[in-house]
Amino acid sequence: MGGLDDLLMESDDRWAKAERQAVGVADKGLGQTVKRYFTTYFFAGMFLLLAVGAGLGLLLFQGEWATTRSYLLAGTMLAYVGAIIGGIVYNAKAVGPAVEMGRTNVLLSLEPDEQKQLRREILGKVPATSNHLAVKRAAAIQARKGLATQLVLIIPIVELQFLVQLFNSSNSTWWWLSVPIGTTVTVVIAVPVSQFRALGRLLADT
Repeated sequence: MGGLDDLLMESDDRWAKAERQAVGVADKGLGQTVKRYFTTYFFAGMFLLLAVGAGLGLLLFQGEWATTRSYLLAGTMLAYVGAIIGGIVYNAKAVGPAVEMGRTNVLLSLEPDEQKQLRREILGKVPATSNHLAVKRAAAIQARKGLATQLVLIIPIVELQFLVQLFNSSNSTWWWLSVPIGTTVTVVIAVPVSQFRALGRLLADT
């Protein structure tokens, strides 16, 4: 029994350390911050930049370049640059301050199997128990912050990069492949979106 007691004590020590590391971790409106970016700033900025880029294309592209695809390419490239700059600025000025991340990752104190089980619970893959709730909330907040950065910085750039390549290609084969490729990109993007929402539900329920 002594060996089992030692293992239980070690587990309690790990969770107690994680509990201490969870102190100070807080969500200060991250969900609304991300929602505001995509419902207001991102779409408004993209439509504006697409229009400005297409207008510049009308002025600059002449002769063999005077095609609708060239204008769309110009607008998409300007939107692509805008998404990079806007995402970096918004992540630093709005997403970062929307979360108190604490001193360190709360999962570092736990064993791999404990980390795996905790992730499954906070992502809603298995029912979450009431044990170590502060650690689970802190882990969810920290994971959600990482996903928010992905949503703001990486995902719009991936989508726009795909459009830039599409409009810049004269290869008919690429155009035929664009549908399955675009579908795959969209499915991949749906994963962090789903995880972000699952973590938000856990925080709302607890």
